[in-house]
Amino acid sequence: MAAEQADAKVELAATRHAKAQAEAEAALDDLWQAIEAAARDGRTTDQLAEVTPFTGAQIRRQLRKRGVRPAKGGSRLRRG
Repeated sequence: MAAEQADAKVELAATRHAKAQAEAEAALDDLWQAIEAAARDGRTTDQLAEVTPFTGAQIRRQLRKRGVRPAKGGSRLRRG
C-alpha cells in the first residue's frame, strides 16, 4: 500500500470516527433531556434506571446538576 493510500484511509477513518462521536454525544444529550422530562413528570430515578444504561445514583446526580429535584420513592434496600 502506498503512503498516499494509507494516509487516505487514516483520514477517512478519522472523519468517520469524528462523525460517530458527534452523533453519540447528540444521542446522549437527547437521552438526558428525555430523562429530565420524565423526572419532571414524576418518574423516580429507580424507574428511570430500569430503562436506561445509568444507575439511580448517576441519574440523581445528573438531575441535580440540571436543577431538577428527583422524585421521592424507589426501591432502596433497608437494614433491619
